[in-house]
Amino acid sequence: MAPHTPPGGGGRTRPGPPLTADTDEGFRPTPPPRWMRWLPFLYVALVLLLEIALREEWAVSFFLIALPAIAAYAYGPAVVAALTVLAILLEGLLASITHHLGETHHVTADIATALVGILATALAAHRRGQERHLVHANSVAEALMRALLRPVPHQVGNVLAACLYQPSEAGTMVGGDLFDIRATRAGERAIIGDVRGKGLPAVRTVATILGSFREAAHEARDLPAVAARLERGLVREAEEIHDDELFATAVLIEYDSRTDRVTVTNHGHVEPVLISRGRVRTLQGPPALP
Repeated sequence: MAPHTPPGGGGRTRPGPPLTADTDEGFRPTPPPRWMRWLPFLYVALVLLLEIALREEWAVSFFLIALPAIAAYAYGPAVVAALTVLAILLEGLLASITHHLGETHHVTADIATALVGILATALAAHRRGQERHLVHANSVAEALMRALLRPVPHQVGNVLAACLYQPSEAGTMVGGDLFDIRATRAGERAIIGDVRGKGLPAVRTVATILGSFREAAHEARDLPAVAARLERGLVREAEEIHDDELFATAVLIEYDSRTDRVTVTNHGHVEPVLISRGRVRTLQGPPALP
């Protein structure tokens, strides 16, 4: 948080655009590395080079049986099926060059390639289906988390605010972290916290704490009273879900523009830092339980 300087005031710099937890990118599965997408084609080139170098000493074309399985790691079922057909055609072409096209072992290799291709195509289709399911599940959970962790406005009361949220688990916003800031008659009040657990149960606890904070921030006389309201809400939540070990760590911050005073109440969370005049110092207070 930073005190807001009215237009024409003494501020020398203008703050940049706020960083918020709300992005438009959504959840996407991690694409395969580029080398894995090139691997099937490099494998075909290697087999052809070996065929030229070794001539008829080795039946190098049999190595093409593995091509569909290699492609299944990076491509969908249509591409895997196409590469299976390519492998069979190349096997037949190389066998015809060496005049072994009708021999039993070459026919067996073609059949084996077709069977591997069928299994690899099914594997690629299953992988794509799992990816779509994962995208849908994470998108729903991420939408829920975005509804709870609302974007922080650029200005809240008498302060300028910005927020950057980076989950520890890349690619998803679902977790037990929480934050919010409200403008009240007592000043601007903010909370940053973390609940025990992860996944959707943690999201439920986050919703409980944020709901209690958004109500108590406007009604409680001071930060200890706000913390007491959060405590009572979390106790009720623990009784409902029968979890005697449910807890959350949180730091509560209040800025009173009339006295230019910042008050911090820390309940087991990482200490906040104050950046002022080029100096950074930790704001420490008496220890308090989560």
